[in-house]
This record gives sequence, C-alpha cells and structure tokens, in this order.
Amino acid sequence: MRHLPTLILIICLNHSYGQSITEATDSTKEYLSRMQDFFERNESLDVPDSVKRLNLYNELRSCILKHPANEVNFHFIYYWGINLAHQQVNDLINIVDSSIQNAKSRSWAESILKRTSVAETGKPFPALCLTDTSGNELVLSSLKGKTVLIDVWSSGCVPCREQIPELRKLYKKYRSKDFEIIGISIDYDREHWLKAIRKDKQNWKQYCELVNWQINKFSRRFSVYSIPANFLLDENGILVSQDVPVEKIRLWLKQHY
Repeated sequence: MRHLPTLILIICLNHSYGQSITEATDSTKEYLSRMQDFFERNESLDVPDSVKRLNLYNELRSCILKHPANEVNFHFIYYWGINLAHQQVNDLINIVDSSIQNAKSRSWAESILKRTSVAETGKPFPALCLTDTSGNELVLSSLKGKTVLIDVWSSGCVPCREQIPELRKLYKKYRSKDFEIIGISIDYDREHWLKAIRKDKQNWKQYCELVNWQINKFSRRFSVYSIPANFLLDENGILVSQDVPVEKIRLWLKQHY
C-alpha cells in the first residue's frame, strides 16, 4: 500500500478549501497525523496483507464517520484505498457527507473506484495482451506459474526511472526463480522510449502503445493517472498488491521465495 506524501497532501488540501486555509489546515493536520500514525503501525504488523487491508478499511470507515464533512477523506481514499476491495472503496466514498460530494477532490477517490472495478487486489488480474518492442504479442495468462511485476512508466518520468536500478537488482536475483518484470510505457515517442530502455538497461520485456496519454488504452482501462504505477501478481495470476514501493516488493519476494 502506498505511503502518504504528507507535504503534497497538505498542499492539495490548501488548494481544495475555499474557507480559511489556516483554520482548515490546523484541524486537518491533526486528522492527517492520526491516520499517518495508524497507517505506519498497521504496515509494521506481522500479519497477512489481507488483514492489514481489513484493518485499514475499518479505520478509514471509522474516521470518515467521525469527520464526514472533511474533504481530506477523499484524499485518504486516493492514497490508501488502492488495495482495498472495490465495494469497500465504494462504501467509503458514499459515507462522506453529502455536503462535499461535489467537491473537486472527489475525482481523486473516484479514480481509485474505477481502478478497483477492473483490477482488485486479492482477485485474478484481468486478461491482457501486449505488443513488445519487436512487434511480438504477449498474452499475460501465458506467464501463469511465475510471479509478475507489471511496471508502468515513461521515459520522461524521473521517479519511474530512479527506481530502475533497484528493479534490476531484484530481477537479477529472482529471475531464475520464475520472477518476471513487464515494462509498460505510456510514451508516445518511439525513439525516446527505446533510448530510455537502453540507457537504464531494462533487460525485461517492454511494451508501449506509442500514443498520447489521453487515448492510451492501458492507462484508460486501469485508470492509471499517475506514474510510477505497478501491479504485482503471484504465480496463480492473483493481484497481490498495486502501486507498491520497491522496498515492499523486495520484502514480498524474500518471503515468497
């Protein structure tokens, strides 16, 4: 599950509220701090991820019911709801007070609702057919029996490319144990895409539609509105987690293998 970038969230909140920003931020910071503390404690528990997800849902639901008219609820759903069940995300959005249901930030939460309607953590990943740099097609189901990380990136995304060296290390260590990485770029310039692959030494299969972001079928289907993004699938094709940091991928692979 994603870690909440506190500074970015507070900046977003300051733009969201039309009332006194100072007053709103003071009350929201306390709410934010409590949720951040809970999230970190929950992530550190030595329990299955399914238990952590249930804990998170219950805590979010409880907090939203206590603060139903706080617009930060939509941001919480956006940052932490990515690995919740689709029905859970829907429930959280619906218990936010009707007075702010038309807030612009609701679209953040709605993007998670759309994503989980297609790719829900804990369930089989949907069928996918991709075309690689040589024009060859790959049907995702053909990789059943292997752990697969789908890495969504682009040549112009600095955070995406900064994590490539760590992904290379994981690929080198676990490739012989049936770990595969699939790179899906949202580039539209073929030369920029291929140059980045060569420069970063991404020695795994790469796929790209080479179309503008707005009409990219993959990003539209999976509601990928920010990158880096990823999907981690187990050997049975079950979506283990999505938008997970590299350090957690490393931990999962270590425990799994």
